[in-house]
Amino acid sequence: MGLSDSMRQRADAVWHRILAHPFVVGLGDGTLAVSRFKYYLRQDYLFLIDYSRVLAIASAKAPDLEGMTRFGELLHATLSKEMQLHRTLCQGFGISPSQLERTKIAPATSAYARFLVSVAYEGSIREIGAALLPCQWGYSEIGRHLVR
Repeated sequence: MGLSDSMRQRADAVWHRILAHPFVVGLGDGTLAVSRFKYYLRQDYLFLIDYSRVLAIASAKAPDLEGMTRFGELLHATLSKEMQLHRTLCQGFGISPSQLERTKIAPATSAYARFLVSVAYEGSIREIGAALLPCQWGYSEIGRHLVR
């Protein structure tokens, strides 16, 4: 068993709690309050700003052109597609881009973003990858779960 499989197996109870979280359940079955979804969109948008910084630093620290390209592509997709999706969705809720950018960052969003940025500045490319993995892995697992 590889390291990732071993880690995933040891965290199985946590994954089940994540998938049973009221936000995830409500998102999946359509019962999530619109106000909660709007709050999430606003906080996630702010998070994506710092996430983009992390990807830029990772691209700069990558040891080769392949790694630089992968992180650069993630950065481009985040800045041009994912953040635009947030702006479009928020516009549909009557939240302008300027209002979105003036959103007050929540303590949990700030702490997680600060952690990632700190790892990016101070850590190695492997440490950056390890810090980013739970976010990307989590969204992947939640997405597959909701599709089922």
